Amino acid sequence: MSPTMIYRFPCDAAYLPRTKLSYVNLPGILSDGKRDRQARVPGFVAVQLGERCFLIFLRDGEPFYAARITPQGRGPAALSEVLRLASTESERGEGGQIGYFGAPEAQLRAMLATLVHDALPLTAELDPGRPERLFPVLRERGFSGVMELNDGGKHHFLTFEAGAFRTGWFCDRDESVPLPEFLRSLFVAGAVLQAAVYPALDELPVQAGPGFVDLYRRMIGGTLRELALATGRETALEMMQRGQGLAALEHPVVASFDITPEGRVAGDPVASPDGLTEGVARWITEVLIAAADHHGVDPGAVVEKVARDSRFVLSEHGFFARLPWALAL
Repeated sequence: MSPTMIYRFPCDAAYLPRTKLSYVNLPGILSDGKRDRQARVPGFVAVQLGERCFLIFLRDGEPFYAARITPQGRGPAALSEVLRLASTESERGEGGQIGYFGAPEAQLRAMLATLVHDALPLTAELDPGRPERLFPVLRERGFSGVMELNDGGKHHFLTFEAGAFRTGWFCDRDESVPLPEFLRSLFVAGAVLQAAVYPALDELPVQAGPGFVDLYRRMIGGTLRELALATGRETALEMMQRGQGLAALEHPVVASFDITPEGRVAGDPVASPDGLTEGVARWITEVLIAAADHHGVDPGAVVEKVARDSRFVLSEHGFFARLPWALAL
């Protein structure tokens, strides 16, 4: 029998029932979703590491977002970070668990709404210990959004529009049990039941994947190397750090990158592909303008050399269009 996960979520199908993480190759699961036509379905992978749960959301077999739930809080997580943590835990042979589940996109939107938004102030007025008032409060307030019920680690998601219940997804619900009866059984849980409400998501968010993040790590590292040749390593590092600070004022995502004194670029930014492109383009622009003004560096020549091998992908995502120089690429 598979060990019980602390965090459990509704699903339409269990493609990989919960099992030990050390038995499973997570990158293999994600790549199978890309190759196998039958696997191109919406769903999520749940990875539990101790009291931490990481969720990787998939659409058309492609991972598009990751998030975390821990005793300290919840929020977005970098896909690259989740893959690295899962790999480390698996190599140690410790008690991590994993499951791969199918779920409709509407459910994924509801789940993500509870992970990318803070709970609304209305949550403070909800008392699961008084179930007779729970739905009336939402109706009186004309609430539109998602309510999450947490029943001792089992998560349930209900959507509302103008105070009226629309639909929901419930963990471990027997479809033969009428919904009102199932909800009454939840409220019997008493003190362990928690309720929170969140704004709805109109669209599924999309996060830059590990390969896309690595592309920009190479752009940042390549820019640093070219500047080090022209100005010296210490000066180049100072310019990169100063440009990063300036760019981060409008694009906080670039602060997630870290450049070591040896010039290695690390960090796991969480941003959309457009947001990451915009931030890195601004960072490199700030750096190369300073390098041109103070050291006579040709910005266009630096970009052309660093970006040449990845020029088609960068062009497709509008990176060059965000730079102020005409480039021969």
